Amino acid sequence: MAKKTLKVALVGVGAAAQVNHLPALKKLEDVELVALCDRDPEKAARVAAKWGVPTSYSRLEELLADDAIDAVDLTTPNYLHAPMAVAALDAGKHVLCERPLARSGDEAAAMAKAAKKADRLLMCALQHRFRPDAQLLRKFVDKGDLGEIFLAKGGWLRQKTEWDSDEWRAQKRESGGGVVLDLGFQMLDLALWVLGDPTVSSVTASVHRLKKGEVEDSATAFLRLESGATLTLELTWGLLMEKDFAYLNLFGSGGAALLNPFRVHKGMHGTLVNVTPTLETSRNQYRQSMEAQIQHFADSLRGGKHVMGLADEILPVMQLMDAIYRSAEQGREVKVG
Repeated sequence: MAKKTLKVALVGVGAAAQVNHLPALKKLEDVELVALCDRDPEKAARVAAKWGVPTSYSRLEELLADDAIDAVDLTTPNYLHAPMAVAALDAGKHVLCERPLARSGDEAAAMAKAAKKADRLLMCALQHRFRPDAQLLRKFVDKGDLGEIFLAKGGWLRQKTEWDSDEWRAQKRESGGGVVLDLGFQMLDLALWVLGDPTVSSVTASVHRLKKGEVEDSATAFLRLESGATLTLELTWGLLMEKDFAYLNLFGSGGAALLNPFRVHKGMHGTLVNVTPTLETSRNQYRQSMEAQIQHFADSLRGGKHVMGLADEILPVMQLMDAIYRSAEQGREVKVG
């Protein structure tokens, strides 16, 4: 039987939509992009014309009134994630929401509750989990190839540039926070996922504002895991180097692995062996992972198995974001769980 084509509408036609979501949505054969919505009607109409989308709206209520729409893809600023997701769920739509899921654990919990009540899927876009290297790394950890992992280090140090000039990012009310919620959420989710979702017992963190802004532009966090292992995070939007610096490195009793560039070494029969698999690198990993994320969302709506990134699974990560901010504010270790 042919798969039913899913009718999806996208809300918020900014950079994330135009660079990531729209190309991926248009590429998938079993997904039909039927409408766009943006509070700027001219922009919505212009982007709709460019991408061949039949309808554009400037008000979310109008879009949600269309019964033909199965799902909504939210690529709006953080402060709109909770109200828009809840409205869409209440209207009977499934929701894919850009990261971070919300501005706080409380907002995320309210969204997860609305999804349960509506019996609809609410998924967070976590495209880094769909990178081929990240998926392989998780398999190595899962199979126990690295032995017992005692240290994981994740970092995302991004160049100081003006490209990310969305003004809402610098305003606490609209963004909920700075680099911790932006890069930190993605890096922490990826690290915990690769490690097989370990339980975190405490968080110690520090944040730094380089200029007199409302939100932090650098942060470090030290997470103790119940297994006795530790996970560290380093984050900044203000790196003064010639290129960005993003990594996830795992060190275990039986081996070590580095992501970006991907390397895996194992201790075997008393010698160190490079067991790095070859990855097909001709395609743009970023684009590929976004397409895989949207395909996964579509498959999940059709009753796919192993659904990944649902609100309930993301809620603990959002609560860890809260703990990072709390620890930084109080200048002490914060127990979680």
